Amino acid sequence: MSERLPTLRDGDQLPSTEFQPAPPPPEELWGEPVDESGGGGLPIKRLLMALRRYWWIVVLAGGVGVAAGLFATTLAEPQYSASGTIWLEQTSSAEEAQGPVRSPELFQGYAWQELLRTGLVLDSVVITQRLYLEARTDDREDMSSLFLSDQARYGSYVLSVDAAGESFTLATNDGVEVDRGPVGGPVGQEVGIRWRPNAEVLSPGRVIRFSLLSPRTVTDRLKEQIQSRMDQEGNVLFMELQGPDPEDVTGTVNAILARFEQVAADLKRIALDEQTEALKEQRDRAEQDMIAAELALRDYQIYTITLPSEQDRAGPINPGVAQTQDPVFTNFFGMQIQANEIERDRQRILEVLESSGDSEVPISQLELIPSVQNSSELRQIFGEYNQRQAQYRALRERYTPEHTLVKAEGQALATLEDETIPRMLTDLAGALDTRAVELESRIETTSQELQAIPDRAIREASLERTFITARDQFLNINQRWELSRLASLSSVSDVRILDYAEPPQFPSDDPRAFLAILAFGACLGLGMLTAVLLDRSDDRFRYPEDVSRGLGLEILGTIPRVSPKAGANFEVQEAFRELRLRLMYAHGSAGPLMVAISSPGPEEGKTFISSNLALSFAETGRRTLLIDADTRRGDMHHILGVERKPGLVDYLSGGRAEGLIQKTEYPNLHVLASGTRLARAPELLTGQQMQRLLTRLKSHYEVIIVDTPPMAAGADAFQLGLLTGAMAIVFRAGTSDKALVEAKLKSLGDVPLRILGGILNDLSARVIKSYGYHSAYYLPGYEAEDEAFEDDDSPRALPANAGAAD
Repeated sequence: MSERLPTLRDGDQLPSTEFQPAPPPPEELWGEPVDESGGGGLPIKRLLMALRRYWWIVVLAGGVGVAAGLFATTLAEPQYSASGTIWLEQTSSAEEAQGPVRSPELFQGYAWQELLRTGLVLDSVVITQRLYLEARTDDREDMSSLFLSDQARYGSYVLSVDAAGESFTLATNDGVEVDRGPVGGPVGQEVGIRWRPNAEVLSPGRVIRFSLLSPRTVTDRLKEQIQSRMDQEGNVLFMELQGPDPEDVTGTVNAILARFEQVAADLKRIALDEQTEALKEQRDRAEQDMIAAELALRDYQIYTITLPSEQDRAGPINPGVAQTQDPVFTNFFGMQIQANEIERDRQRILEVLESSGDSEVPISQLELIPSVQNSSELRQIFGEYNQRQAQYRALRERYTPEHTLVKAEGQALATLEDETIPRMLTDLAGALDTRAVELESRIETTSQELQAIPDRAIREASLERTFITARDQFLNINQRWELSRLASLSSVSDVRILDYAEPPQFPSDDPRAFLAILAFGACLGLGMLTAVLLDRSDDRFRYPEDVSRGLGLEILGTIPRVSPKAGANFEVQEAFRELRLRLMYAHGSAGPLMVAISSPGPEEGKTFISSNLALSFAETGRRTLLIDADTRRGDMHHILGVERKPGLVDYLSGGRAEGLIQKTEYPNLHVLASGTRLARAPELLTGQQMQRLLTRLKSHYEVIIVDTPPMAAGADAFQLGLLTGAMAIVFRAGTSDKALVEAKLKSLGDVPLRILGGILNDLSARVIKSYGYHSAYYLPGYEAEDEAFEDDDSPRALPANAGAAD
């Protein structure tokens, strides 16, 4: 041992240099990681590090995403859009007056769009276009001769041909055989299929999968797919349909247009025929009434021609003219006839109302009543009723009673029959009653003057008036019948196709790219999320923020991973220089720097950190003492080339102080080895003797670093931290257990232990660069090196990897 080594005899006082800690460096030199997350949550750099750490998961997820994206493209097909345009005829009142006789439009406004989606139009299209058949495009072309019978059994089928190409088997999708026979014969007769494919279609070993759907099911689906709109004037109807096959969707649109035009023409023709037939019935009845009235008048005239003349009661005969009558007689006669007709019309109206009850109102009978004919409102209502009735019958021929158009037309007829017509007839009967009372009053006023009116004249005038009324009614109905018949004969469809659909060249919607990107993004996102979750659930310290955020400790320094290559650890040396500077700043200027170095568990580099940190202080010229207080398995003597005994345990157990502190080959660096292994060494470290020893050593050294046992080994590390007054904890990236450290620190409770911070050891170059520490550690080309001399016998530097295993 060197004579310069200090001894611990009582009374010896070694001179000590006043310790002046360096001023605190600028904040940017500490290399703290910058939180780029914008606040709470996961830092962006931490996320990137997690993805880089579990890159294989991200790559695997990306590969799965590519496969899933390719598979997703097979599940969807590009959609092609085909459209057509229909012209809807609308005639104004002026055009009707100048043009040929024609009926009013069949539908108004958006009712045309409803007609376009009805089964009357679409059912036929589904059958003619064979939309009930679902199969691959190639198979569908070979199945062009397949049709369904009325007893078809809908479902999914598989048609398979044997290897020799001699027989076929038709089975359901569940494997139930439904038909078997030779190639060239009919296929599927048992399930209502009419198909006889030839041998070229049923080639050896071929398998055809297809599905047969109910035409009504396809119609309902087609209703939802059809897109239609009308212009503001209601003259143009635009129709559009999308589908995976451009030829099929074009053919379907053109078939719908043609069927729509045909249905509109048929409905209008049927409506005109129904209206003409109804008018013919009314015309025949009116003709019979007119003939009956004419016969009654003629028979009465024949009967009265042989009776005595009533000329003496009539007015005077003026020369040169026929017979004239007194004006009072004429007025009274007219009022009497009018009163009789009013009463008769009123009675007939009431009889019709009472006899109809809940049944249909006999419009044909009401139209024969003169008072009803003279009412413009009733004529208009009856015209509307006849038109709606004809239209309702036409719709019933085509639709079921549950259809929307049939229900709407039936509701309108019911409203006319149950409410409008009875109300207007009741009002008319009341008006006739009022008119009759007025006429009776006037007749009574002039009754004295008119008693001489002959009864035969009154009767004849009444019969003549009845005939005239029946004749006028017949002529009116006959004219309407002729107009309706002409309109039926010259019926022109209200619908014309302006533009047929053309096969589209480009898809209007292609979801394959979106599905592929969605599948790839979902898989990649799931892989990235898995990587982040695995990183966050890792119970090992791997990043500086695990210490700063997880434990709330300040990062004193980060030590890069030691490289086995010679001369490649300049970053490690610079890291210890920065750790030395920051440790001085954290400790403060009160007395010499004395700190205990510990770690959560074994083999985490606390001895490596302690030895290299002590050497870093010694290189600055400060008298530095390194105490190996790991009495359980300390190995500092091997690293620095000194003797383990006598050491700390020997002194604490009552040994001598001579030769206790040993000199190393590094200037200013002294070592106090662990000493003899004793079972009671932990108790010795917590005794008064250890406290007195540290107190005496503080007066001889500027820097005292105590290498303690791991925290998991017991309370030794915490006791030595209390004795030294400060403690730094070494964490090894990827090794130190978070739960262990948290439990140990939590168990301290209110113990006044000053922990200066954490030192993250064995940090990979990737993490260092990601967190920005490399800029402070090392600049290539600016390494601090000694210039070579021939007779240079200066002590070699402590290897950077000395003690790296512990």
